Amino acid sequence: MRGLACEAGANALSSAGLRTVSGAVLATTTPDRPCPAAAPEAAHRLGLGQVPAFDISAVCSGFVHATAVAKGLITSGVVDSVLIVASEIYSRIVDPTNRGTAVIFGDGAGAVVLRRGTTADQGALLAFDRSGDGSGHHLIQVPCELEQPDSPHWFGMAGRKVQPCDTTSPR
Repeated sequence: MRGLACEAGANALSSAGLRTVSGAVLATTTPDRPCPAAAPEAAHRLGLGQVPAFDISAVCSGFVHATAVAKGLITSGVVDSVLIVASEIYSRIVDPTNRGTAVIFGDGAGAVVLRRGTTADQGALLAFDRSGDGSGHHLIQVPCELEQPDSPHWFGMAGRKVQPCDTTSPR
């Protein structure tokens, strides 16, 4: 994961014309190890110095949540710019023989740099819909050892039952 995350982060910094930022958020559910967080190491490898850096584990919505958190950090004045990286290595947790998941989920990373600006700036973030529906928690999961002590802990998904949230109805 380190390689993918750092490559994506380096590309985003280069694209933004920056060598450093004042914060970093890494969205991942497949870190190289559960502890310590992966973001501080990635920030170090990217030469960002001692910036606040932390992980967000929110699976598919991780990048959206990381972006919203970064926007909040910038808006509140805590930082001026944030490197956001989303990186997953699903080949570690997907059963390669399961055609229901192995052909859908893979490895990859993407990154972006957010910086202070105005709502009139090109690319400005104006609003988010971060709603979620926890009632389907059992439809996508990686069981823990306590739940299945003698089984592999492969990523599982109840395919057709997984539906996107209805974002058209008022909240």
